[in-house]
Amino acid sequence: MRSLEGLSAFRSLEELILDNNLLGDDLVLPGLPHLHTLTLNKNQITDLEYLLDHLAEVTPSLEYLSLLGNVACPNELVNLEKDEEDYKRYRCFVLHKLPNLKFLDAQKVTRQEREEALVRGAFMKVAKPKDFRDSQYHQPQPSTADEVFVRPWGQLLAILPCPHSCLHCTKQILIYLALICLGIGNCKAADRTLKTY
Repeated sequence: MRSLEGLSAFRSLEELILDNNLLGDDLVLPGLPHLHTLTLNKNQITDLEYLLDHLAEVTPSLEYLSLLGNVACPNELVNLEKDEEDYKRYRCFVLHKLPNLKFLDAQKVTRQEREEALVRGAFMKVAKPKDFRDSQYHQPQPSTADEVFVRPWGQLLAILPCPHSCLHCTKQILIYLALICLGIGNCKAADRTLKTY
């Protein structure tokens, strides 16, 4: 199955099992206000954020979601380059986008996961770099005025030690990112500016 045409006739649907199909990132569900269970295991979904935004809009009662077997669900069964940490970040991001979920991929959502999603979920959509040592601080673009400077999170945290207050650390990180986004010439200039804070 590649299309869900005709599903709009079943607006009272509560459970929908769509496992083992060819559904991809063009998946469009009609408004299903009573749907509480949706399984999309073993499909061809790669764009997690798009899917979650769509589900948040059309399935407000969703409590059980399973995405195992899709590229969008990073685990070692689908991709040997993924590990348990990748899967934890995925769960955190999903729960940030769909906070009413009670089960994700057949695992009960814990209180700790829910709390972490509130604090860190928005930042979990970025893939973990393979190796910080191989990362570059920036990639040149056609115009130097449009250069975007990137520092991996691990290195960012390394230059912003926070022995006492996590809130203070968070402020430093946000200021650091704002300085880069507002056009500070490079990461070193942002570092110098931040040290005066």
